[in-house]
Amino acid sequence: MINRILEAIIAALLVAAVGVAFVAVIYRYALDSALSWSFEVSLALLTYITFLGAYLALRKGAHLRVTILTDRMPRAVRGVAFLVNQVIIAIIGWIMFWDGGRQVLRFADQTTNVLEISTAWYYAAIPVAGILMLIDAACMTVLGAIRLSRGEDADPRPGETVEI
Repeated sequence: MINRILEAIIAALLVAAVGVAFVAVIYRYALDSALSWSFEVSLALLTYITFLGAYLALRKGAHLRVTILTDRMPRAVRGVAFLVNQVIIAIIGWIMFWDGGRQVLRFADQTTNVLEISTAWYYAAIPVAGILMLIDAACMTVLGAIRLSRGEDADPRPGETVEI
């Protein structure tokens, strides 16, 4: 359910970004007039697509993984490796949340040149994605520990979506 909502949001943002770029090209080359706001809107849309997309990829297990070593490890060692990986993801999520939040506050009083909106809106994507990744890592750690206690692999099979 959460994945579908994220996919819909990201798809809408992507359609909007393509639409803005298309209209900007038409204005520039067909009407010989530039849209002054198109760059700022495209930047905001692509920023949110990037960070929400990274979180969605984490949820779906779609980030690049090299399993040549872990596939050869005993289940318990694989479980420990999975839990260590989740801790690393949680740390990265915390850093994104903490430092991204500081960036939002630092630049809250600055505005963009054309639209004159707070640049905090650009930076807000970072702490939002960070806290979502942190929550996901915490949930996956608990789920992994439960799976290990049942004698199962801590990590769901690649491509298997786990709804939390």
